[in-house]
Amino acid sequence: MVNTENLDNTQARIKQAARIIFLKKGLDGARTQEIADLAGANPTLIPYYFKTKHKLFEIILVEEFAGIIARIEKIVNDQGTPFEIKVQKLVDVCSDMVLESPHLPIYSVSVIRKGNSAVINYTKQMRNMLHQSVMAGQLRQEVAAGTLKPIGIAHVLINLLGLAIFPALAAPILQIMGDMKEEDYAQLIKSRQQHVAEWVLQSLR
Repeated sequence: MVNTENLDNTQARIKQAARIIFLKKGLDGARTQEIADLAGANPTLIPYYFKTKHKLFEIILVEEFAGIIARIEKIVNDQGTPFEIKVQKLVDVCSDMVLESPHLPIYSVSVIRKGNSAVINYTKQMRNMLHQSVMAGQLRQEVAAGTLKPIGIAHVLINLLGLAIFPALAAPILQIMGDMKEEDYAQLIKSRQQHVAEWVLQSLR
């Protein structure tokens, strides 16, 4: 008799191992054997459970994407946090995300272009959530009071994402230009978080 509990446990171990390797190395840099070794599983079980490495990657990508949306929603719909603090928290989340998972934004765009319905639906969900968020309402109030320039929440987020995410995506180029090791560059990205929030807020005043 097949022990389904052991099979389920193996499947969970493979997913967890794949998450660690994919987020560090991306789809192209990950190897099936490496995932199996980390999971302590036979590599033939990966296609058994997930069909292909690409399918397994998309499962991990969707789960990570959903997790990021949940983190963002918690920030933007917090009733007790002022608009300015929300900007800082969003910068921190975005910067930390690309430091932890540098391949995630690039592959998210890739699978959206390929028509991945799950990631597309999560993106639409995030769009609707942001436009109806407490943060968007706070921005409208600030604009109406004349303390901030007339601008929509979409423009704020584009500026924020551009400043917070691009330096991490361009890390290989910028590390060479700055003659920095990976850990030194990561520290630089962390140190920029407060400056990025200040730049975004200054552009609104």
